Amino acid sequence: MKKILAFSGSNHSQSIHNTLIHALAAQVTQSEVTVLDLRDYELPMYGLDREAEGIPANVMKLKAMMHAHDALIIASPEHNGAMPAFLKNVIDWLSRVAEPGESYFGASKKPVLLASTSSGENGGATNLKHMATLMPWWGGDVKATFSLGSYQEKFREGAFDAETQAALADLIAAFEQAISPAQENESWQ
Repeated sequence: MKKILAFSGSNHSQSIHNTLIHALAAQVTQSEVTVLDLRDYELPMYGLDREAEGIPANVMKLKAMMHAHDALIIASPEHNGAMPAFLKNVIDWLSRVAEPGESYFGASKKPVLLASTSSGENGGATNLKHMATLMPWWGGDVKATFSLGSYQEKFREGAFDAETQAALADLIAAFEQAISPAQENESWQ
């Protein structure tokens, strides 16, 4: 059974991305899923001076968690067309503890599903495109991206509407199939 690590790139306690990551994780049926709250792993803002003081213990904990899982689901907000500084800081720290030539996430070409949502129609698609471009450089193999626009219209009374639930279920089913042993060497779009 494959192990999936799912997390939001938001540091806001009421983030719609936290809701999205939990909704995605709830659709996982063929793998073991761990939902990680990055806010539990507080990190200082990366900088060379800070790194010279020593690598924070939470960086090593995050590295171990990334390495222990076979695939990642990341729900990232879009801040001014890019990933939030909070998520970028985590990636910056992970880059500093990766061995030369090693993926920031453990295994080279680790399967990744990137998702985003927003109240606007774009649903964070600009950031997802940027992250999908960078992910191979970081060691991830983007299997799919999912952008959900008009969040407030689709999430009411504590749940997504039926159409969105069906889309999330289909997305996760395809992602799980893409990371299954029989599919490891095939690409999925």
